Amino acid sequence: MTDQIATRRRGAVLEEAILDAAWIELSTKGYSNFTYEAVAKRACTSRPVLYRRWETRVGLAAAALARYAELNPIATPDLGNLRDELCLVLRRFADRTPPHLMRLWFEMNEEMGSEQAEAERERLRKNPLEDIVERAIERGEINRECVTPRVLSAPLGLVLHEIVITARPISDKAITEIIDQIFLPLVTAGAAVPGSKK
Repeated sequence: MTDQIATRRRGAVLEEAILDAAWIELSTKGYSNFTYEAVAKRACTSRPVLYRRWETRVGLAAAALARYAELNPIATPDLGNLRDELCLVLRRFADRTPPHLMRLWFEMNEEMGSEQAEAERERLRKNPLEDIVERAIERGEINRECVTPRVLSAPLGLVLHEIVITARPISDKAITEIIDQIFLPLVTAGAAVPGSKK
């Protein structure tokens, strides 16, 4: 029966079924208990089918994480000012990155050296702040010269740091502190920003 199902499903359909199964295994059992056998059984396919696509366990796990991120995109509409957009994007980013997901990432990190896993890691690296910062630059809210790669990565890094250190979801208060006390002063150099607190 399993071989018949595996034969009928091909290409993207089969791959999506495998990655969905892999995500369920990861999110319910953790990376330490993540196995090809369990994923194959849940996806109603065989282990050789998985091995042909992902040579390593961590490559399969990273692909499942990347698919989770793609199915839960962080899109922020134009709200007319940088601060409101930052509040929204950081909240959505934090909600998509709960403490249990961070634990998975740390469990996987030691094995992330494979070429396939690194390729999947790159898919996760797009900074959701890029678009809203570009809009803010076009609106004249911030100076392009102030937005270095390090500065742009700071808000997300601080959100992740809070989640890791507290092992709890980050509060809205902490998010606004990151925005008002750290990021906005760095990119506005004292200029008034619509929506900012005085």
